[in-house]
Amino acid sequence: MAGHTLQRRYVSRLVPKNPKITTVLLLAAAVVNSATLGYDSSMLNGLNILPQYKEYFHLNTATTGLNTAASWIGSILGCFLIQPVPDYFGRKTAILVSAIICFVGCIIQSAAQNIVMFVVGRIIVGLGAQISSGACPVLIGEILPPSKRGFVLGFFFSCFYVGSLVAAGINYRFADISNTWSWRIPSILQCVPSLLSILILPFIPESPRWLLLQGKREEAKEILAVVNGEDDIDNPQLTNLFNNIDAVLTREKEKFPRNPWIELVSTKANLRRLGIIISFGVMIELLGNFVISYYLGNMLTLAGITDPTTQLQINVILSCWSLVVAIVGSFLLDIWGRRPQTLTAIVCMIVSLFIFGGLTKVYGTGQDKSGIYGTIAMLFLFQGFYSIAITPMTSVYPTEVLPIKIRNAGIAVFRFLDSGFGLMASFSMSFAMENLGWKFYFINAAYNLVFLGAVYFLWVETARVPLEEVLIQERWIMISTAIESWFAILGTNG
Repeated sequence: MAGHTLQRRYVSRLVPKNPKITTVLLLAAAVVNSATLGYDSSMLNGLNILPQYKEYFHLNTATTGLNTAASWIGSILGCFLIQPVPDYFGRKTAILVSAIICFVGCIIQSAAQNIVMFVVGRIIVGLGAQISSGACPVLIGEILPPSKRGFVLGFFFSCFYVGSLVAAGINYRFADISNTWSWRIPSILQCVPSLLSILILPFIPESPRWLLLQGKREEAKEILAVVNGEDDIDNPQLTNLFNNIDAVLTREKEKFPRNPWIELVSTKANLRRLGIIISFGVMIELLGNFVISYYLGNMLTLAGITDPTTQLQINVILSCWSLVVAIVGSFLLDIWGRRPQTLTAIVCMIVSLFIFGGLTKVYGTGQDKSGIYGTIAMLFLFQGFYSIAITPMTSVYPTEVLPIKIRNAGIAVFRFLDSGFGLMASFSMSFAMENLGWKFYFINAAYNLVFLGAVYFLWVETARVPLEEVLIQERWIMISTAIESWFAILGTNG
């Protein structure tokens, strides 16, 4: 029986038919949306080194913390929109809203005449970026097949360092300007990722899984055909894929009929998922990377490097290094596995922080260049270990361990904890480094052992598992259809 040739009734012809091109466009969406987050942190890192910026706003320890904390305040506010906006209006609409909000915030920040205006602009940017940090990974995860999902989702947050690298280079380029344009130009250029995001959106389809939840079955199947490069809408493989997704989503709606926030704590399996999300959300900003992202200048000063130009150069090089390592880490996720990659990275980060603290104590106030270079080497090693696992996992793991009904609610909890502890760190870490000096890194390394235990005892493996087949029972992932397939093969061979 002949099938029916695909006639696009719902999907724009701007959306390419070739799955490889669709993957490239989703990669581009990942770059520009994640780059906003990376640009923001690295830009402020560079600005905190600039005398022109600090003198214009008359910054002290408290107001430096406030400027750093502003985007986290916005991120916390944005957490309350992560679930309703993508779930009610769609993943693409949420990304569009995010880009517009970020654009408005960048304009206010760039035109700031006082610290209040600058802080308000950063709060708005933080709010907009937070919506995208929830919607974009979910859209990517719900479109791509398991074979591509791990790398592309890992690449999403790895692109944090694309924005970070660009911002570091821009800060370095305009550092010699003696007036306020030295910090206004980097602020203005922060609008670029938002504009690029708006330009890319027409070429990307909506999530077929979200459309199925809205009852838009024909549109969902048409999108599945387009993203899989199928011309025959009745192709058996396509029909089987559609029916499998539809059956799982139908069962999920029956099993979790209530509000997603209620369902998040309704079963033992969902509580286990929530435990994973909580452990990950807390650790992201407390492993030690936060200090490097926002207070690199302070760290370098403690290590004995005080020249602002040298500090900016190190910031650029560190961003390049982190980007390369994070991309490598994204490739390794499906080869090495989520759990072993993360466990190994945390162990290495703990060791690096202890050594960095020790070297800072011995060489931080001296003139021994070899000792200072060794200290900086440990800084690069720590950032590499963080980038190879935690960075790509930030967008991969929350998407994978949560079923679609509670996915955005769980990600909202994850981002709320991430932002809340980021806000806390913004105010506390500058004082901690000032008062504790090298001892701060020893304390940080010590409590990272708690995070190591959480990953070992709570986390599960999700590499290359279809989203509909990720079921957490007790400690391990049960892949139901894979088990059934093996029994069928054994029965046939028997």
